[in-house]
Amino acid sequence: MSQLIHLPGEILARVISHVDRSTLKQLRQTCRTLSQFASRELFRTVRLFPDEESYERVRNISNDAVLRRMEWGDPDCTLTEPFKDAIMQLKRFPNVQSTVLRFDRNCCVDDDGVPMWRSEWPQPPTYREEVLRVFFSWLTSLDVPIKELGICNLQGRNIKDAEVRAMMAKVLCSLQSLRLNIATEHHEASPEEDLEFPEPHEFFAEMPSSWLKPTMASLEHLTLYCDNYWGFFPKVDLSGIHFPRLKTLALGNFGFVQDSQVEWIISHAATLTELYLDDCTILYDVGITNENIERCSFEKTQMEVRIRKDCPQLSQHCRSYEKRWHDLFDAFRTGLTFLRHFRMGTTCWSEGMPFEKEMKINIGLMNDRYMACYDGYGPSPYITCHHTYQDYEKAPPECDEEDRNSLRLLLKSLGQGTPDSWSVGYREVEDLLDTEYR
Repeated sequence: MSQLIHLPGEILARVISHVDRSTLKQLRQTCRTLSQFASRELFRTVRLFPDEESYERVRNISNDAVLRRMEWGDPDCTLTEPFKDAIMQLKRFPNVQSTVLRFDRNCCVDDDGVPMWRSEWPQPPTYREEVLRVFFSWLTSLDVPIKELGICNLQGRNIKDAEVRAMMAKVLCSLQSLRLNIATEHHEASPEEDLEFPEPHEFFAEMPSSWLKPTMASLEHLTLYCDNYWGFFPKVDLSGIHFPRLKTLALGNFGFVQDSQVEWIISHAATLTELYLDDCTILYDVGITNENIERCSFEKTQMEVRIRKDCPQLSQHCRSYEKRWHDLFDAFRTGLTFLRHFRMGTTCWSEGMPFEKEMKINIGLMNDRYMACYDGYGPSPYITCHHTYQDYEKAPPECDEEDRNSLRLLLKSLGQGTPDSWSVGYREVEDLLDTEYR
């Protein structure tokens, strides 16, 4: 024991950070030195749940002059008056640096004026916005701004309340890390209707200015995931967004469809050291109906019209993208000078969007790394390789070997080894290639 407590403080803190919770409780009872480090680790995070026991625990900790100076986070929230009060109790913790707000992964719209066939879930937008009001009110009350913010299952719907937007902007402008997992409404009976709802298109059109622009001066880590494919339909324009300090970028379910998206990533070459692409895809061919043309990334004049002989009224405005993953891998290898870690493949999405899981992405070339997007198709406009293609559609590229060689070269340049065969759920990869449908 005497040898242990004479270790340098930073080493002792690192050792104790790996101790399990029951041992931490015992270490608090040993001596003043170990108690200090064990308490810091044991009370690093507070989890606030909607029950009286949780409220009482928060009150007790906040009334302790020592414990309330530990670092804290707030990951779960169900709105009641006692819960609002409990959140505001957290302002007594002066050393908050990181916080996470977690909503339910199912979302819907408010009842007023909504067709009856749209889904109903327990957390409608009015509820979520009130949660955000209380949440950001707490964050703006802190003497020292937080550095890290995560919102899990943030509904893809613009915040309308001006007061909430103002508080949000104040919090965002000091962040070093921002993680957004964006949830969209799903029509279970007709999944192809998901992207007919206006809310996700309105959200992604405004997301760069409302969520990203305020963070540009300070942000070092950015994670953007969505439970539906995004980037093309719904479109997002990142051309006016640049992070001069960005070190880590993680994207989930993002669809590459034009060079400007790749160029935007490479524009951060001066600082970017880690890049993660989770279930991202190249949209090698896209087709949009006339009524949705303004919701996609291209102008009508940039697309060709393909006539369906069997059903002319379903003809689409189409465009192909000629770049392949080996082109992107080569661009990342040569263009991202300071890149030190790269992962592209998949994590487990079966229980919802992965959160803080980018380091666990299983590296591999999945079959759905190439997809087509044909508006109006069901059950999803996003078409994978096992689709039966018609003469007015384009089949996916066949470039497994080129992609594999280029990925190996990129990983080798970073000092990363080629992963062994692995499986996650129904996904199985051998020698970097997805074995499904082969």
